[in-house]
Amino acid sequence: MEYDVVIVGAGPTGLSATIRLKQMRIEKGVDLSVCVVEKGAEVGMFLISWFPHPKIETV
Repeated sequence: MEYDVVIVGAGPTGLSATIRLKQMRIEKGVDLSVCVVEKGAEVGMFLISWFPHPKIETV
């Protein structure tokens, strides 16, 4: 697989960069492929680990 841009981390900065790149792609009319790589099980997992919160269980 080949990408024009690879962003490491799906936290606030990584996702903001991805959104801005996609907006610029549309504005400039350029084809741009972006890949976001996240090591956590959820988007922004590192940030979540700084602020522990109780788990909400569904019934």
